[in-house]
Amino acid sequence: MRLLLSIGLFVGLAFLAGCATLSKSQCQTGDWQQIGFNDGALGQTSSLFADHQKACSEHGISIDRAQYMQGYNRGLQQYCTPSKAAEVGIAGRTYRNVCQGARGDSFLRVYNAAKDVYDVNQEIERLQEQIEQITKKIADPATTQEERDRLARDLNWLNRDLNREYRTRSQEERELRNIQAQEEARLARL
Repeated sequence: MRLLLSIGLFVGLAFLAGCATLSKSQCQTGDWQQIGFNDGALGQTSSLFADHQKACSEHGISIDRAQYMQGYNRGLQQYCTPSKAAEVGIAGRTYRNVCQGARGDSFLRVYNAAKDVYDVNQEIERLQEQIEQITKKIADPATTQEERDRLARDLNWLNRDLNREYRTRSQEERELRNIQAQEEARLARL
C-alpha cells in the first residue's frame, strides 16, 4: 500500500513539475497584450511573465515583454478597483499586492474589510456544522438521556454563538459597504 502511495505521489509531483503556463500553440499564436491583460485582470503578479517566457523558450519561441506589460498594466487597471477588492476578499482569495499607489491603498482597505466578512462566514459555517452534528447525535436512539441533556445545553450555546456571528456579519458587511463607498469616492476625485 505504501509503495502504491509513493508511486502515486511521485507521478503526481512529476506531472506538476512538467506543467507549463502555456502550450506550444499558445506560445506560437500568443497575443501577448491579451495574455498580459488576462494575467493583470486576474491579479497575478508580473513574475508570471517569467513562467510564460520559460514555457515558450522550451519550444524555441521568444515572447514580447513590452506587449505583455502593456496588456498587464491595462489588466491591473481593471483588477485594482474597490469592487474587485470586495469580491476577492469575500471569496477568501489571496491578494498578491499587485496594485500600486492610491489604487493599492484603496484595494487593501476594501480587501481587508471584505476578508473580515469572509472570516465571519467561515465561523458561521463551522458553527452550523457543529449544530448539525449535535442535532444528529440528539436524534440518535443510541444516545443516552444524560448525553442528550448535555448535548442540548451545548446546542443552546452554539445557537447563541451563531446568532452573535450573524450580528457580527451584518456589522462587517455594513462596514465593508461604507469603506468601499469611501474608497470609490476617493478614487473618483483623483
